[in-house]
Amino acid sequence: MSRRLLMVFSLALAAGLAACGPADRAEVEDAADRAAGAVSAGAGVVDVVAREFAFDAPDSIPSGWTTFRMENAGEQEHFLVLWRLPDGTSFEDYRVEVVEVFGRVWERYTAGEIDREGAGRALGEELPAWFFTGVTPSGGPALTEPGESAQATVRLVPGTYVMECYVKTPDGRFHSEVGMLRQLTVTDESTDASPPDADVRLTLSNYEIASSGELAAGTRTVAVDVQENPEGFLAHDINLFRLEAGADVQEIVDWMDWMDLEQFRAPAPGYSLGGMEHMAAGATGYLTVRLGPGRYAWVSEGYGAQGMVRTFDVE
Repeated sequence: MSRRLLMVFSLALAAGLAACGPADRAEVEDAADRAAGAVSAGAGVVDVVAREFAFDAPDSIPSGWTTFRMENAGEQEHFLVLWRLPDGTSFEDYRVEVVEVFGRVWERYTAGEIDREGAGRALGEELPAWFFTGVTPSGGPALTEPGESAQATVRLVPGTYVMECYVKTPDGRFHSEVGMLRQLTVTDESTDASPPDADVRLTLSNYEIASSGELAAGTRTVAVDVQENPEGFLAHDINLFRLEAGADVQEIVDWMDWMDLEQFRAPAPGYSLGGMEHMAAGATGYLTVRLGPGRYAWVSEGYGAQGMVRTFDVE
């Protein structure tokens, strides 16, 4: 949609809002949200379809500010985390030296040959040093319910990236083991895109979620600032859940513990609406969500148990 057409649409929208009742007004506001999305489409926008068990996505994209719009066309929850590999490390290196090694350690853990502490120790010893010191967590759309779409905007530098989802299947297998692992090349060409304007800012630190501003119903954009590196295995992330009547947030926190053999298996005990995947300290990303009236919770995958949970209401 051109800027001129958008201006015409906006003028018509203003006139329509003045003349309509509450129900009609909601429909007009929905049209406005769709128009805003249409304007943002184009440069710097990447459409991804997540399904069992693969990502349908481009092989290469320009660098710079990039909006990933992920549609979950599967029947299980999915997310898309981007890992930038250190220069000189290939996607095949990641698959063999990280995913396959992780799988072997996990098999021993599942079989009872080692306990949880032993599994953590084995991963620390057997995964390559570059995994801990050279891989840059670069964000992406977080947990998303089947049939839903999620949107995340991140700034990417040129390099080789891995797209990954590691939710577990109902029988306990990580999605990355069964196909949700894909290479993405980010080129030197730039999107020349700018980050979106944010309605609210969240700041993630060890181990708190600080919020500036309040979210209202409609399509809203949230800036996510990562203040510092966590002390644990994973970088900070944030996941948004809509809480149904009687929902227990603690059940979601418990479910997010991927190191628990029985947890992080689809389906989740809450309705997931995206969020921002793991990012390095100092990074900022933007997530765009569509909110209706109700109760919601922000939950960290790695650090919800340490208090990184924040609930809020939308009128």
